Amino acid sequence: MKSTILILTLLALSLVGTAAHASQRVAEGVFLEQKQDTTPIVEISVVDNIIKVKNVEAGSKLEIYNVVGVKVKEIDMKFPSGDYSVNIDKGYYIVRINDTVRKIIIR
Repeated sequence: MKSTILILTLLALSLVGTAAHASQRVAEGVFLEQKQDTTPIVEISVVDNIIKVKNVEAGSKLEIYNVVGVKVKEIDMKFPSGDYSVNIDKGYYIVRINDTVRKIIIR
């Protein structure tokens, strides 16, 4: 009987320690959420033969690849937002700006 009480007591104490540690993790998680990256989302849209870009770092490169993966165009972006005329054939392409990748259609 005494051994059962001792085991239950030790088990209860270990659960209290675990609960305290878990709440600390939640508190750390909340703290980390407050420090999330607040970089605006890069927006890429296409109208005819013009690619419109918003919220990029100045000095980035706009790279256009065909569906096979061959780079067909590269444009140096001097401003965070702008319209870029791309004289390429109609079709499906992949646009990459830094870590942002989008599929587009040139019509």
